[in-house]
Amino acid sequence: MSGEARLAAYTIFGTMVVFKVATAIFIFSLYPTTHAAVFLGLTNVVWFALIALPLVLGGAFWYRRVRVRARRKQLIHAEWHVEPAASPRPAGRRGA
Repeated sequence: MSGEARLAAYTIFGTMVVFKVATAIFIFSLYPTTHAAVFLGLTNVVWFALIALPLVLGGAFWYRRVRVRARRKQLIHAEWHVEPAASPRPAGRRGA
């Protein structure tokens, strides 16, 4: 994703978030009751889910990756009775 596309996505998403927050504050300032709070919470539950879904999926992917790497080290040690060295760099990557 290019820098311009990323900036455009952040601009659109940021504008949407600011508008939703401003609207919620406006509604709650006009009608500060538990009914208004419940209404705002229920009408925005989709947005909470949309934010939580990538966080949960990313966390699950990270957790699985950590477990797989630990298991790999355990299997290498069990088969060869050596401590695994630092991971070799993948082929085709130079520098860094």
